[in-house]
Amino acid sequence: FCLSPVNEELESRVEQRTADLTESQAQLQQQAQHLEERVKQRTAELLDAKEAAEVANRAKSTFLATMSHELRTPLNAILGFAQVMNRDPSVNQSQREYLNTICRSGEHLLALINDILDMSKIESGRMRLYENSFDLHRLLETVEQMFQLQANQKGINLQVNLSPEVPQYIRTDERKLRQVLINLLGNAIKFTQKGSISVRVSALSSTPTTNQQP
Repeated sequence: FCLSPVNEELESRVEQRTADLTESQAQLQQQAQHLEERVKQRTAELLDAKEAAEVANRAKSTFLATMSHELRTPLNAILGFAQVMNRDPSVNQSQREYLNTICRSGEHLLALINDILDMSKIESGRMRLYENSFDLHRLLETVEQMFQLQANQKGINLQVNLSPEVPQYIRTDERKLRQVLINLLGNAIKFTQKGSISVRVSALSSTPTTNQQP
């Protein structure tokens, strides 16, 4: 009875299995190395993208600050001249209304500049609302007058209807509310070819109307 052929076969199988395991281990090591290289590459790409975004953000902030200064300087001059002309006693009522429109539009443009600068605050989550008490009726009248000329030029009837229960003075962020109204009316006039544009203001809850500033 001889065991040599059996031993040889077992040894051959063991050697083959060992070779297979060695090859599998080598493949696993190669795959692990490849994945590690990909992770390093992706990490480097993300770091480069983060750095590029930070550089772009700093450049944007610098541009906005410079643009703000460059726009404010001539705009303040325009507003100053309009205010001086408005104090001239020889100016008639019609001219005075045009000058008032120039002043209101200029003040709105200054507010727009501030809103542009606020974009960086929005992106960083630092945007805040500043509540204050103000005359809502006057704000609506000012915004209506600002767009009345554009509406007339397009043959559009622009109306702002204020319900009696709406209080004259409210407390919220006046500048943000003005910007919302201006955006809405600006788009309405831009995309309305004929007909009329109506702004209706009403109170959601029963709030007594007051004619005195709180």
